[in-house]
Amino acid sequence: MSVTRMQEIQICFGKQKQADISTPNTGVQMWQLRKLNAALANPKLNTENDAEEFGKGHEFATQSFQTSWDVNGTLEKYLGAEIGAWAMAFGLGKVVKSGTTPNFTYTCTPLFPASGDAAELPYFSFVEQIRPGAGVVVDRMAVGCVVEGWSISIGSGPGRANSKITVEFVGSGKYVEPSGITMPAATVEKLLASASLALSINGVNYVSNKNIVSIETSWKNNVRLDGGFFPGSGFQTPGDGASGAIRGRLEFGNRQGTLRFVARFENGSTELTKLRQQTTGTAMLALTYDANNSLEITWHKVSFASAEVGEIDGIVTVSVECLPMWDETNGIVSAVAKCGVDGICQ
Repeated sequence: MSVTRMQEIQICFGKQKQADISTPNTGVQMWQLRKLNAALANPKLNTENDAEEFGKGHEFATQSFQTSWDVNGTLEKYLGAEIGAWAMAFGLGKVVKSGTTPNFTYTCTPLFPASGDAAELPYFSFVEQIRPGAGVVVDRMAVGCVVEGWSISIGSGPGRANSKITVEFVGSGKYVEPSGITMPAATVEKLLASASLALSINGVNYVSNKNIVSIETSWKNNVRLDGGFFPGSGFQTPGDGASGAIRGRLEFGNRQGTLRFVARFENGSTELTKLRQQTTGTAMLALTYDANNSLEITWHKVSFASAEVGEIDGIVTVSVECLPMWDETNGIVSAVAKCGVDGICQ
């Protein structure tokens, strides 16, 4: 009997957004990318039983009920121009595409309902396959997924591991098995390496002064999961009340952005002074593969929430936690992503 190796897994997911939460992506709307983590996006069936009910003559369960479904997953990847553009578009939610091949530009900002934007994030489908076909091990598609959050970490040292992105996603609970999707050819990804970093925070260029050690920035949508189960949200099998409820919407909650960095601390370093004075300014980080493939993220107004002097490898450093704040002119964050792939979140 043959074993199944986890590295046989292939994944693809919606490059384009779904028409709505219940309409899955088709194969031509998807792309295949690599990932670093082995974890699967397993559909989870939630059940209840009648053990606590009265009238049975005893305290034991006699029935089990399929109540609802969950799907969630994580993508851990080396940061490339393609996944960077996808994460910004689906994670922030509002996208303006410009440019032509090979330089498509995606300008991404958070949805803002007060300006008429939706509270629902753009949806995509996520497919996992291991030996699809006659000898299938896994072949399923989660329908109606949204990005819960993304995190980018840039570190010091050689190798791809110093430029990574993690994307968390959650789903409506709806899944299709078998998926019916023919796996598309793998997309060739363009690495946005740590060595390409440009970084300016609160008036200081941390690359030109050669002091940056590491930086991490993230966005979290805090999706209202329970709010997706509303009267009439639907079932796994339409019309079958015994098949378990699925979500009919996925809306963002109170969103959060984070930015933290570690830099060398020396005579003239201003982090502690700016903390005490609560100085505000912009924070911009950019990573570039070439003129057609890059990612630039701008936090439009930040102050320092904490700054602590320490050391790394015997070198004096300062660890800074920034507080991203709302700017009345530009909002909180924007991302400009360039890559050679058309149709992302369109």
